Amino acid sequence: MYDLEGVLGPSVMEFVERHVRSLLTWDILVFFHRNPDAVLDVNGLASRLGRRIEELEPEIEALCAGRILQCAGGLIRYKPTPELRETIGGFVEACQDRGRRLALIALVLHKINPQQPA
Repeated sequence: MYDLEGVLGPSVMEFVERHVRSLLTWDILVFFHRNPDAVLDVNGLASRLGRRIEELEPEIEALCAGRILQCAGGLIRYKPTPELRETIGGFVEACQDRGRRLALIALVLHKINPQQPA
């Protein structure tokens, strides 16, 4: 058994368990963390990420419900609390390291398909 918590740390593990529903959620989080002042509608975000609007909508809704994104007037902006912003920073930083990125992929894929061992 791979020690995901030892590789990722408890705060990143908890963040992924709570907020990262899919690899698309991952892409959205990384985009907004790297572009914290971006204010886009769903069409603009779909264009930036190369994704379909229908794919993005449920992920955006979940991130708004999780208080990471703010959706108002058809616009989407990055609005996590300072503590959550720091945790997202740790997540994005973990994405940069190959070993930690593989652990994150394993964790997210296990959430998507829990029958597979993590």
